[in-house]
Amino acid sequence: MFFFFTISRHTRSKVLALLSLVLLSAQSAHALTEPADTVKKTVSPYVGNIRFSGNKSISEDELRQIIATTEHTSFLGLGLFGGAKKPLNSEEFNKDISLIKKLYTYKGFFFSDINSAVDKKGNGRKVNINIRIRENEPTRVDSLNYIGLEPISGDLRRLYLSRKLLKVNDIFSVERLIEERNRTISFFREYGYAFFHEDSIRIKIDTVGTHAGVRFRLNLPQRIKYGGVNVVVNSTARNAAKANVNAWSKDGINTRVIGKQKISPNLIVSAIEFRPGDLARQSLEQNTLRNFGLTNIFSSIYINPDSVRAGELFTTIHLETAPKHQIEPKLLVDNRYGELFFGGALAFENKNLFGGAEKFLSTATYGTQSGSSSRVLANLAEGEYEKVTPREFSLKNRLLLPVLKKPGNFYSVTAEYATTTQPILLSSRNALVRSSYNARLGPSSRLNFDFFEFELVQKDSLRGFKKLFKTDLATNIGIDPTNENRVNAGIDSLLNTHVNQSFRLRYNYSNRLNTLPEKTIWNLDLLVEESGSLAWLVDNYFDKKSYSGFSERDPQIFGIAYSQYVKLESGMGFTKNLSPRSQLAGIWSVGLMRPYGKAETTPEERRFYAGGPNSMRGWLFNTLGPGRSASEAASNFGADIKLELGLEYRRKFFKVFKQPSGITFFTDIGNIWDRTGPYALTLGSLRRDFAWDAGAGLRVGSPIGPFRFDFAWKLHDPSEIRPWKISRLRLQDYTFSFGIGEAF
Repeated sequence: MFFFFTISRHTRSKVLALLSLVLLSAQSAHALTEPADTVKKTVSPYVGNIRFSGNKSISEDELRQIIATTEHTSFLGLGLFGGAKKPLNSEEFNKDISLIKKLYTYKGFFFSDINSAVDKKGNGRKVNINIRIRENEPTRVDSLNYIGLEPISGDLRRLYLSRKLLKVNDIFSVERLIEERNRTISFFREYGYAFFHEDSIRIKIDTVGTHAGVRFRLNLPQRIKYGGVNVVVNSTARNAAKANVNAWSKDGINTRVIGKQKISPNLIVSAIEFRPGDLARQSLEQNTLRNFGLTNIFSSIYINPDSVRAGELFTTIHLETAPKHQIEPKLLVDNRYGELFFGGALAFENKNLFGGAEKFLSTATYGTQSGSSSRVLANLAEGEYEKVTPREFSLKNRLLLPVLKKPGNFYSVTAEYATTTQPILLSSRNALVRSSYNARLGPSSRLNFDFFEFELVQKDSLRGFKKLFKTDLATNIGIDPTNENRVNAGIDSLLNTHVNQSFRLRYNYSNRLNTLPEKTIWNLDLLVEESGSLAWLVDNYFDKKSYSGFSERDPQIFGIAYSQYVKLESGMGFTKNLSPRSQLAGIWSVGLMRPYGKAETTPEERRFYAGGPNSMRGWLFNTLGPGRSASEAASNFGADIKLELGLEYRRKFFKVFKQPSGITFFTDIGNIWDRTGPYALTLGSLRRDFAWDAGAGLRVGSPIGPFRFDFAWKLHDPSEIRPWKISRLRLQDYTFSFGIGEAF
């Protein structure tokens, strides 16, 4: 669950009071944990900081991870959230020095020297520790031999030796020996030696000074193939002896299903990648486990080797089904209209609708703002508009149909209905039907193709919208607000019932699953969307009638307007762990859409928006742009071009609820622009109309994610006559945001 809200300056005193109460409560809670007579006792010194020097081959972060002695840290050094000061334990510290020595030995530095010095501070109440390391020369491999490869073919022997991880002149280390041992085990298990294991390898080491000779002696077992394959599916939590049993045999696979839940034979057979007579391979079994896991209907999956007879391995795959039905209530809190918006959702899921891992999901959502909203109606007098409380209701149903021959791929059919009352004096109703195909391209990437989408959009205006259109919107779209005919035509264009018939292609890539913690994690999202091509074919070749209110130049089918546009969007995010306690993260987003054919504008519901806790944090939700526009009402209608960049430095140095906590420094730069008109994107407007903010935030850890308190200051506000605000920056001119989870 994720939620956030943003508040403006008139509630800043309340925010500061709330944060002060949180900090004081934390300090008080910390004080209550200390006995009353603590001051009277002799206090052992605590560790202020630990410094390493001379470590060239092993990073300081790795050294800190293996020692038990730690530095005392707190929020801004004020003693908040730091917990009790842990006294220096001499016995524990001596063990730490021994562990560092063992780590260097483990990595091949047998002759390293580890020394330490303790510097007392504050009358002996605090100590700083200096650990000095002299690595000396490492031991290197001067000979490497493999014995026991005679039973295998020459091609397999050459393949095995060509992939070795340990080579002559490499630094000799236990770490590299284990890597080579594990590589050997995996290699032979992949080529029919299913029972090759750690005890099948003997490693002999001869060392003289800084030279080491390594000999691997392999004892290869019998090479085997798969025999009979059995599958047992347990879909009952009750006594299995009294449950229904269905059995079948297909493609040499014998299956028994215990319980009433229906399991398709095709589901079982397509997930298993090995058959009787196939050479036993570790990868086939791993892929089988992965395939069953991708169905999302089994809670327990494992493969048991039963026996070996006449060179054949007989196996049984054991499967236990997860609960078929799930009901999940959710609490929804955010600031989609700039103020506190809350509601709830109830989701129902059937994980195995027809027996082939078909999934049905149904979600009903309702939300409302805590009160009426007039923030975007500043140019209207109070009696000129109808007071409106923004609210939303939606009902979404989705059916997922897996492609059994391609595990991880699926078709989906979606039907949605939504009603919305917006603070810009508009209400809308949307009905949508979509068909998609989602393909797993690899362990790190997916491709989703919406090959059919039809959305019907109806809008109504509330009292005061025409006045709002004249004061805030007309000039943005090139309409003279004093020309009544043009104003009426513009309003009719905004309120016209229309359809969006779309195709959409989305590509996602992330290296999160196969990246070590110290490496950079990248996330890429690419989208291409087109709307109106099928509707255009119907308009031009099938629906030849004339309809009232439409001319030959208007895009319409059967008396309903349709959209024609092309949309391109890309986003790239990264996170880089600089140390176990610090992280650099960034995101950029670029979007462009434009109408084509008979259409002159793009639909409001598909445009780009800027401002808010997960966008430009110096501005409230959807109140930035387009360009240098100062109208928040105009911002709520979006724009066709978006450029945005965010960067964060995250530092964790204390704990709350045993969860890492700290501070974040961030900056955001970007805006949205129109394609034409006074707020169009040009080289000049790009230099002049960019928005820029910077700020800092507190991250308080919790089991459900970090609580986020962000304070952002506008550094460059394109809506003002003097956009640069750095020289006029005041501490109280901030925008405060709260949420759970990081901004990106």
